[in-house]
Amino acid sequence: MRAQPDRLCAAAVAAVAIAAFAATYGFDEVPPGLAQGLGAAEFPRLVCLVLLGLAVLLALNPASRKPPPRVPAAGWGTMGLAIGFLPLMMVVGMLPAMLVFLIALGWLWGERRRGLLLGSAVGLVAGIWLVFVRLFALSLPGGWLGDRFFS
Repeated sequence: MRAQPDRLCAAAVAAVAIAAFAATYGFDEVPPGLAQGLGAAEFPRLVCLVLLGLAVLLALNPASRKPPPRVPAAGWGTMGLAIGFLPLMMVVGMLPAMLVFLIALGWLWGERRRGLLLGSAVGLVAGIWLVFVRLFALSLPGGWLGDRFFS
């Protein structure tokens, strides 16, 4: 029966969530003039509480007797792309890395129309740029190349 591994996993997730929650009390205080919305400590605490709640649900959920389905190759490929995104972002910057990631992910998931892949990726990256850079006036990571050539 799978109940024991589920409870062990739930205990591990709960321990990490509790440790991370406790670590937020060591964060620097945000000056009142700069504080808006969820602060530097409140958002991570909220995420930790959600993780803790999910761990409790996992521990209380009766385990299934049948083994879980195998992860398909596209699932492993998606995880590989997600892992490769951060090093790529550190080199080329966030916006170009998102463009490459979205095109590669669409291709991996079976879309073969190149115009649609490129158009949807460019549209999403442009939308993210408009919202975060133009509307919220946030700077996105430029990466090593961006910092080297555009600073």
